[in-house]
Amino acid sequence: MSILAAFCNQLIRFFEELQSSYPEEKSISMGLEAIKAAKRSNPKLVLDMFHEYIYTPANDLIATRNDEELIKLAKITMSTRFNELMPALMIFDKYWPTMSQTNRDVIWQYLEVLCKLCEKARA
Repeated sequence: MSILAAFCNQLIRFFEELQSSYPEEKSISMGLEAIKAAKRSNPKLVLDMFHEYIYTPANDLIATRNDEELIKLAKITMSTRFNELMPALMIFDKYWPTMSQTNRDVIWQYLEVLCKLCEKARA
C-alpha cells in the first residue's frame, strides 16, 4: 500500500470514528462521503486539502497538543471557509470542552498519525 493510500484510509477511519461518536452531525457524514469519493477519483486532492487546511496551519499545535490554540484556529477557519475537512475542526469548537480525556487522546492520535503520513506522502 502506498503512503498516499495509507493516508486516505486513515483519514476515512478518522471520519468514520467521528461519525459513530457524533451521528447527529450531518456535516461529518457528508465530509466522509466526499472524502471517499475524492479518494476514488483523485486521492492526491485529499492529501493536498489536508495539507493546506489542517497540516500547514495546525501541525505544530497538533504535535504539542495545544487544544486552546487549535480551538481558536478552528473557529477562525470555520468562519472563513468550508470544505470536507471542516467537520474535523468543528469537533474542537463544539465538543472538546465536554469530551472525555480518552476521546481527546484518540483524536490527538488520529491527527498526529495523519500529520506524519501527510509529511511522508508529500516528501
